[in-house]
Amino acid sequence: MSPQTMAAANLGVGIAGSLFAGLGQRAAGKQEQAAYDYNAEIDLLNMDNQMVANQQRYTQLVGKQATAYAASGVDITRGSPLLMMAATAGRGGRQAAEIYEAGTEQSALDKYYGKVAAWRGTVGGVGTFLSGISRSATDYLSATGYMPKDKTNPSGSGNITTSGDWIDWHIVDDITSR
Repeated sequence: MSPQTMAAANLGVGIAGSLFAGLGQRAAGKQEQAAYDYNAEIDLLNMDNQMVANQQRYTQLVGKQATAYAASGVDITRGSPLLMMAATAGRGGRQAAEIYEAGTEQSALDKYYGKVAAWRGTVGGVGTFLSGISRSATDYLSATGYMPKDKTNPSGSGNITTSGDWIDWHIVDDITSR
């Protein structure tokens, strides 16, 4: 098998490998998003349970207050006893609002983190794919003789100069040597 054929085969394998690695990163981001979305649903379910428990707790407290006032012979339909029970119910309502706000905020935050994770996976996958293509193309060009193996000292006109791992693709013209 000729060096050019081997280089082309390596190029194809490199591109395919980088594609699958990129798709894997994207899938990992989607999986992380699914986990965050699941956590957001759990947060909402916990919030609902806490609100029910809060409502039951304050309903029982108001009931105990009404029973205690009635047992002592106090009229609970007006005056201070009614105000006390209304204040207790109001406290329960405020606490329910705080539970609701905390639960919805945590759920929204989890959903946001999920979107960020999915985006990070997609961008990472695209970056991996492009980096793999670049490496494969550089290896192919080096193996086929279109790019000098010594990147710091390209020789001749029409050579591709490189810096680091990225190809700058600046063609050196014969004009500079005239």
